Amino acid sequence: QTTADCPLGFTSSSRSSSGSTTASAGKPTVPLPPPVERRRPSNRIFWLLTLALVLMCELQQFAGGGGGGVAAAPTPESSSPGVALAKRLQKRHGHPPATFRERFQLELNASNAQLDWVNTCGGKWHARRTQLKRPTNVCKKRQMALQSLQNQTGRELRTLQAEDKSRNTTNSIRVLATGTNKAIDITKLRKWELHRQHYKFLPRLNDTSKQLNLRHVHRDLQFYVAAFSYLRHANLHWDYVNLQAESAMSADLKRMRTAARRVLCNVEMAINATRRRQSPLSGPSSFKVVPLALMEKRLQQFKTPLVQLHLQASLAARNEAVEAPPPSAKLPVDALFAKYEFVQYLKSVRRILARQRQQLKCQKKPAAAAAVEKPL
Repeated sequence: QTTADCPLGFTSSSRSSSGSTTASAGKPTVPLPPPVERRRPSNRIFWLLTLALVLMCELQQFAGGGGGGVAAAPTPESSSPGVALAKRLQKRHGHPPATFRERFQLELNASNAQLDWVNTCGGKWHARRTQLKRPTNVCKKRQMALQSLQNQTGRELRTLQAEDKSRNTTNSIRVLATGTNKAIDITKLRKWELHRQHYKFLPRLNDTSKQLNLRHVHRDLQFYVAAFSYLRHANLHWDYVNLQAESAMSADLKRMRTAARRVLCNVEMAINATRRRQSPLSGPSSFKVVPLALMEKRLQQFKTPLVQLHLQASLAARNEAVEAPPPSAKLPVDALFAKYEFVQYLKSVRRILARQRQQLKCQKKPAAAAAVEKPL
C-alpha cells in the first residue's frame, strides 16, 4: 500500500505522531522569556554619593579640625562680634557704601580715627638705611620746589573758580547736591559786608611780603581744613536727620575741604624738599601738626557752635541717641566767609611765590682756578 492509497486523515495523524516522538526523544525545548532592556544608572545615584562624601568630610573636619578643601564648621572665635565687624569693614572697603547712612557713619568715624588735617598726602615714612648726601645745588632745588608749589596752587585756584562759574547757586538748605549746583557763592559777599569784622580770626597773608614762610602757611592751611571739615559735619548731621541725602551745602563744603587738603599736601612736599639738612633718622617732616584741643579752641570763634555740633554728629554716627540738630542760619554765613578768605589766601600764596622766585637768584659755582705752574 502506497501513500497515495492511504486516506488523508491517517497520513496527517501519522506525521504528527512521528514528529512528537522525535521531539520527545531529544531535550525538551522551553520557550525563552523576552529580553529585558538594561537601563543605565541615573545621575541621581551619583549626586547622592557625592553628597554623602561631602557630609562625611564636614563631620570629620568638625570633629578633628581637618584641613581639606571643604570649609570647616564655624567656631566660636570666627563667629565673635569682633571678627564679624572686621569682615563687614573689609566688605565695605572693597565695595563703596550704598546708602547715605553708611556714608555718614563712615566719614564721621574716619574723621574721629584720624584728624582731617593730619597726613593729607596719605603716605608712610620709611627711613632709609643709607646716609643721604647733601645736594650739590641747594638753591636750585629750593627754586624748583617753590615753582612747583606756585604752579599747583594756581591750578587748584583755577579749578575752584571754573567750578563756581559752571554751577548754579541755590539758596535753599533742602536742595540736594547735584553736579551742577552750589550753595556758597562768594560773589554775593557784599550782602554780608557788615559781618566781615566778625571773621578777622581767619588766616590771611600780606600780599606785599617778599618771602613766604612755608611753616606759617602750613599752620594756616590746617585751620582751613579743620574749618571746612567741622562745617560739613555739622551740616551733614542735619541732612542725615531731615533729608536722608547730601545737600548742596554739604557737597560744597566737601569740595572746599578737598581743595584745602590738596594745597596742604603740596606745602608739606615743598617743606620736605627745601630742608637744608636731611637725615635718614629724622621724621618725614619738619613741621608741626596743630593738636585737636588747640584747633577746636580756634574753631569756637565761628558763630556756629561747630565743636558741639561735631560731637553730636559723631555720637549719631555711632548710633547713640542725640538731639536733632536745629537749622542754623549762621552756618551758611560762616561757610561763605571761610570760602572767601581761603580763595584770597591761595591768591596771596601764588603772588608771594612769584615775587620770591624772581628775587631768588642762584649763583653759579665759580670756575676752578687755573693750575699753578710748578717750578722746573
